[in-house]
Amino acid sequence: MHPRYRHAASIYDKAFPVFSFGAGPRIHRMVAQAVPVRPGATVVDIGCGTGLMLAMLRERVGPQGKVIGIDMTEPMLDRARRRVAEEGWKNVELYRADMTGFDPGIAVDAVVFALSLSASRPAEVFHRTLRYLRPGGSMVIADGIPAHGRWYHPAVNLYARFRAPLVGSDLGRAAEIARLAHEHLVDVRTNVIWAGLYTIVSGRAPSEGDRHVGS
Repeated sequence: MHPRYRHAASIYDKAFPVFSFGAGPRIHRMVAQAVPVRPGATVVDIGCGTGLMLAMLRERVGPQGKVIGIDMTEPMLDRARRRVAEEGWKNVELYRADMTGFDPGIAVDAVVFALSLSASRPAEVFHRTLRYLRPGGSMVIADGIPAHGRWYHPAVNLYARFRAPLVGSDLGRAAEIARLAHEHLVDVRTNVIWAGLYTIVSGRAPSEGDRHVGS
């Protein structure tokens, strides 16, 4: 999480739709809906912030499932903890941790990154995450990945490059996300939204029977 979020935790929930140009709440819904899990599954929300997506993920896994949220910024987690306590969610666990070193100690069914992966070291985090994502488990990533193919995408990418430092992102790191997904996941799908300002990438960890990924 970008350092300035330490000072913005108190207004983050209201500011999030603004600095995401209205896309933030929709991205959270789309990410949660894109996770193909059944009731009883375990999902990790990496870079959970104030916990805006926890309720949506909890709805997917049901009362018998588990949602694990991690963030490295204590003020953001404090708000997430209050949210969990107020709602009485017994199957939500929150941890203060750097995503490059986090390990839940179990194999999980799905991992989601909602506008958080490009704020860190994508390759290191990606491979770390694959270690505890069970074979066949799902990964869903939403980020500002540079878009191509439309006449207006160069202008969108230029704006995204200007805005990236303000939100702790980096277009170079964001572009790396798509490459990592296609090299190390199977059944990869991409969904470009908000005129190309954001992209949702989903796939699953290879399991026995899948052809070798990256070959």
